[in-house]
Amino acid sequence: MSVANDALNALFAQKLDTAEGKEKIAAYGSDWIRDRLREESFARKILPPRQVGRSELQVSVNHDTLIKIVETEPESRAMSMSFRGQPDVNYYTASRFEVPFHEVGSPRFEQTTQELAAYTIPITAIIKRHIVNDIQEVEDVTFLNHVESACQSLQEDANGLVFGEVYADDDAFSAFNVAQGTVKELGKVKGIDVIQQSAAANAEDGLDEDLIFPLQKDDIIKLGKLFPGRGGARNGRLRAEKLLITDTDLMDAAAWTTSDAGDKIPGETAVSGWKYKSLVGLTYIRTLKTDILRPGNLYAFCSPDYLGGFLILNKTQFYADKERNRVSFEAWEDIAIYLGNVAAVRKLELYAGAVELVDDVLHNPTPRADFLPFAEKDLGKLNNLVEENITFPAVSQF
Repeated sequence: MSVANDALNALFAQKLDTAEGKEKIAAYGSDWIRDRLREESFARKILPPRQVGRSELQVSVNHDTLIKIVETEPESRAMSMSFRGQPDVNYYTASRFEVPFHEVGSPRFEQTTQELAAYTIPITAIIKRHIVNDIQEVEDVTFLNHVESACQSLQEDANGLVFGEVYADDDAFSAFNVAQGTVKELGKVKGIDVIQQSAAANAEDGLDEDLIFPLQKDDIIKLGKLFPGRGGARNGRLRAEKLLITDTDLMDAAAWTTSDAGDKIPGETAVSGWKYKSLVGLTYIRTLKTDILRPGNLYAFCSPDYLGGFLILNKTQFYADKERNRVSFEAWEDIAIYLGNVAAVRKLELYAGAVELVDDVLHNPTPRADFLPFAEKDLGKLNNLVEENITFPAVSQF
């Protein structure tokens, strides 16, 4: 259902004082938010949401919430995602595992009717700023933190490490360690250029080596080869289909030369940028959320059939109310996300340093700060500084 901005504005302006008006606002607002979440959440583009009913679910024996029992692929590991703080990852190797549902919601926002009347922007713009952004950022940052955990777990498994423990200097995934052959590439790969140009003196220096190179075609090929594997490993026999990439890194494709892209494409990209829908056979999903997916990180995914699921128990609900001259509104949803096979996602890092937690955290604070997602409270910083009275030209009135 497509909801026009002026329809929602009219409802807010005219009908919030009646019960019937509140019901219409809730219905229109819920549909409008769902439309925007589909457009803006990259987690939903990688794992298309599916509605589930109460009859498909069970009550957990461990807590008072609903769960869904999911079957795993043979000889694969699975993980469910928690929306309560940082990922406390549990991996499942049994034939079935439980996926809990969580409520994801926005804070309740309040404004006076006088303040709303002063806005010349549509009420939908206010809702988008305060609610849609909050919900989709929680979905995306939680999804990406768990995806990172999945890639790290594959690395630890390949290198004989115990998941969740801190790394020794020579076990961390740095370009220096990869170049020295002390670390295998299975859940992650480093860019080819950054490995060749790594000049760290030792493993400790390599953890925090300040080196990053643009995306090259061979890097994506190297990433894609992780999925089918070389035989003999339980994490092979897969095929990548989608690539999650920032606009920052996608711009590097426009610099590919004729040796990378033939005679036709470099001329087109010089005028129009990269306008194709795929990179080296992978359909890419681009994002401007560089505070969540930091430039220098790319993730490749199998099709959802081999990857996992995004389940919706209760669709996004919007609620608005008015008490005296104060208008309040909020939204929430009940969802569950899981990776049915953690081997169905792999990562490409274009930088030299390591983002894993090592035994001495002072060894790699820079790459951890530069290449891991921001904390949830720091997401979505504004581009303008009007509220700080920083404008140009600055006019003072006396």
